[in-house]
Amino acid sequence: MIKTEDAAVAMTCPAAFSEGERNMVGTDHDHLDRIRIKALLMLGLTASLMAAAGDFLLGFGEEVRGEGFSSNVMANAINLSDAQLIGGGLLGAVGLFLEGLACFAVYRLMADAAPKYARLYRAGIFVYLWLAPIGMHMNVGLINFVYKHLLLVDETLADGMGDQLLMAFSLPVWILFVALWLPMMIVQFLAFSKELTPYPSYAKWFSVPVGAIPVGMAGLVIGAGTALGSAIETMCLNVGNIFMFSGLLAALPDEKRFEAFREEQARRRQ
Repeated sequence: MIKTEDAAVAMTCPAAFSEGERNMVGTDHDHLDRIRIKALLMLGLTASLMAAAGDFLLGFGEEVRGEGFSSNVMANAINLSDAQLIGGGLLGAVGLFLEGLACFAVYRLMADAAPKYARLYRAGIFVYLWLAPIGMHMNVGLINFVYKHLLLVDETLADGMGDQLLMAFSLPVWILFVALWLPMMIVQFLAFSKELTPYPSYAKWFSVPVGAIPVGMAGLVIGAGTALGSAIETMCLNVGNIFMFSGLLAALPDEKRFEAFREEQARRRQ
């Protein structure tokens, strides 16, 4: 029998139920599929490499700082080629979209044992798909492109327009993204920490912030004003994604552990 609260989900999302009882967040109790999860993690690692390459292209330019807000935020724009800005923007956007899809691997891992965590995490995935590829990454490439070409015409005009573009289109998206993305990272940490997935608890450390922070610090050490230092700082979040997906792939439990986890969850439901 389907529980009352599950019936409500079935009415709003019929695809979450087919034959028999399904998990209230849409994952079949009997099919925590290791092969599919591994495929999603591999997709995530590939996508993270793509996105990091796009970030590197957008960041690899010597910085020339001025007095205004935009001239400091986009200090290397004048030294980025059009090919870097366009190619880096497109490469990163595709990579980030695929990263978001790959995060469903983590969602599937926690969905059966921690449905509340899974719903929060799934909401974070939708935010990621909605904001990260275009609202953040392509946004950065586009604003840098416009700012660079305005600088070639009139520096005062470029600074004024750059400030408006950043404040009106870029900063609000970043604030919204961080506010909705951080809970996703916290939920992931808690789910792995409490062993609500087939993974051992140490897998909680395979997260984006843990991988990104050292890389950002390395960029500062190399030199924020240098082309290499700027590129490394720009790509730190996607290096964090590389760390997360590669770590989860390396620590992926075998099928025997997945089967034991499924059986354990089945006993708890009885």
